[in-house]
Amino acid sequence: MDLKKILDPFPMKKEAELVAQSIAEDPKYVQQLWEMCISNEKHSWRATWLMDKVYDIDSNLVRPYIPKMIALIPTLEDESKQRQYLKLISCELLPKDISGEFINRCFELLINATTAVAVKVHAMQVLYNFSKIEPDIQNELVIIIEEQMEHGTAGFCSRSRKILKEIASNN
Repeated sequence: MDLKKILDPFPMKKEAELVAQSIAEDPKYVQQLWEMCISNEKHSWRATWLMDKVYDIDSNLVRPYIPKMIALIPTLEDESKQRQYLKLISCELLPKDISGEFINRCFELLINATTAVAVKVHAMQVLYNFSKIEPDIQNELVIIIEEQMEHGTAGFCSRSRKILKEIASNN
């Protein structure tokens, strides 16, 4: 399977789901897909989108790459990749030895007015997940979420309310 050829031009959602299914059925392609994800090629973000589709089919195939995604986030500037990696990271339990650099970057992405809404939402979810391990950050997280809700989209505010409700019920 030539993943590079498949991803250029960008496959339609149904096509991407079929490719993801093929990868899930023959996991030797997951490493090849990951290598495309981390490459500097023009459309490497498409591979991250496809990785998300593979996760939906069989999360165990993608799970080994989560620590690598966590390691990339602090220096990653590509919002498309940030969105997909943070989404995948938010679906998993965070490792106990999560780096402060990663957590700080999630806070930065959440606070930054120019960060795409989807990236903010996933960063917020990751921070909430982390707050279950480190409850000391919950007060700060609540303050930031409430501030961000003032100018947030409907989708952002919806997720914010759910997270704030969860935090309140845990205290």
